[in-house]
Amino acid sequence: MMSTFSYLLFMPQWLSVLLLLGLFVACGIGLVLLLRWLLPDSVLQPQNDAAGFVFGAVSAIYGIMLAFIVINVWVQSDNAASTVEHETSAALTLYRDLSAYPNRAEATEALALLRGVTLSIVKEEFPAIQAMKWDAKTQASLATQHAFNRLWDEIRQITPQNLQEQSLFNEILTNMNTFAQFRVKRLLHARTGLSGSLWAVVVLGGLITIGFIGLFGYEREPVRMVHASVLSFVLGGAICVIMSLNFPFVGNSGIGPDGYDYLIKLAEW
Repeated sequence: MMSTFSYLLFMPQWLSVLLLLGLFVACGIGLVLLLRWLLPDSVLQPQNDAAGFVFGAVSAIYGIMLAFIVINVWVQSDNAASTVEHETSAALTLYRDLSAYPNRAEATEALALLRGVTLSIVKEEFPAIQAMKWDAKTQASLATQHAFNRLWDEIRQITPQNLQEQSLFNEILTNMNTFAQFRVKRLLHARTGLSGSLWAVVVLGGLITIGFIGLFGYEREPVRMVHASVLSFVLGGAICVIMSLNFPFVGNSGIGPDGYDYLIKLAEW
């Protein structure tokens, strides 16, 4: 099931950020106003010292947790981009090895199947991942997997006849294995993200932190609203960053098949 947050990534980036920030600021101010209605300043002001101590502890714990989550999703997003680079590099090297293989009869069929895999990845698998629609639990596109299996079967049938062919065949097998390995890693990266419970902690923790502003007694109400708005805006911005990094393949700024596009142009497919 598509995450509620991921729908925002299909919008223009400026609009999704504006909506998320506006929603978070509105919720934060609404929570503060609710607490102000329930607890008047005459009750809150004598408790400012105690509330300040608790607010400091809560905000510190939440800040550390938020920083850890941001770093975690940033590392995952960076790993996803690196995986795609390694995958496309392996596909490109495989194409060059097959193009240089002396036995053209065996290599030609493998090259044709590599072309089919590459086009299927670009036209079917990546769009499915970017739209977060999967044909099966582990496959974004069953057609791509079937094309990949046919390529594997064809390469296994190559029979080297001399040392030169044997050397190139060893390279072909190595690159094919690397290609398959990083493709699987890409599919895993596309399905890996923050769990619903962690999203709940991030959002509810931010609202609780903002809500503490409603537990302080202020002499001037506009100052309270400014503080609530600024804190809501900052925490909402952090959530925007987490959302963007948590879905590295989704949206206008998501990871695309640029390396495969280069291979298609190079091979004139």
